[in-house]
Amino acid sequence: MEPAPGTLLEESETPGSPDRGVGAERREAPPPDGDAPASAEEGGPLANLSPSRASDFKTCPQLFKFRHVDRLPSIPTPAQARGTAVHLALERLFLLPADERRPERLLELFDVAWEETLEEDEYRELFAENPDSREEFHRHGREVAERYFQIEDPRVLEPLERELHISLVIDEGNPRQDDDRRLEIRGVIDRLDPAPGGGFVITDYKTGRAPPLRFADSSFFALKVYALMIQENHHRTPDLVRLLYLGNSEAHSLPVSRTQLRGVKKQLQALWWAIDRAISTGTFPTRKTRLCDWCSYQPICPAWADEPPSPDPDI
Repeated sequence: MEPAPGTLLEESETPGSPDRGVGAERREAPPPDGDAPASAEEGGPLANLSPSRASDFKTCPQLFKFRHVDRLPSIPTPAQARGTAVHLALERLFLLPADERRPERLLELFDVAWEETLEEDEYRELFAENPDSREEFHRHGREVAERYFQIEDPRVLEPLERELHISLVIDEGNPRQDDDRRLEIRGVIDRLDPAPGGGFVITDYKTGRAPPLRFADSSFFALKVYALMIQENHHRTPDLVRLLYLGNSEAHSLPVSRTQLRGVKKQLQALWWAIDRAISTGTFPTRKTRLCDWCSYQPICPAWADEPPSPDPDI
């Protein structure tokens, strides 16, 4: 019998972790007090972090500052709404009996999730200026959802967990601070699947296209953090992490090992210290890459102050 979501690793959950509603669909469990001080001027030390926020700092410290220190709102996009609705539909697909997990049922679930998503405050005005485009994005979202079946057959899968809230405390301390300082890592895993021999596979959905090979390793960073969290909380190293790119029906996978995850833990500690240093000094270097074209903060980023605005990328 398939366990209910959130039961397999309940002993490792942090009491009081917030529940996520439909509109909070991008796979983080924000800590109650936020990731960082409200502004760099507060200069407070980092107490908690999520894998995606750690990835933000690795990608560009200035992006981290805009998003998690200054907490500047980003403009919601149809692509984000689509991602929210597709994730919710896939989560609900695995609540159905295996023989009912068919493309037509997923599309029905997506239609409901799309309407629910657009009722959330974040997306309520998304199509206010161009209401005719709402149906176009709805149709495209259905196409993205349907591509899932080109990657795997959910009728032969029985996930151990869906939308698994998980946390990990790193308590080795920051040598620049008191020895008893602790950093809590929190996140939400899309799907935890069984592997042959009793192991685990971590699966994450992406509703965009697979990135070029030169970005592949950074795409796996958050999943390797999740693998570390599973290992340390459940004392078993996951066999594999997988990224399912529904935008072009590609599945990318990466084996993981205990040795590799020791390196991930060291990276997290180094990021902890680097973020602390950036907050205390107010210095967040910019890092210009091709990914800047997808950043909603580009118009105010100092790295682009003397650059002409980029055309909107085709997301």
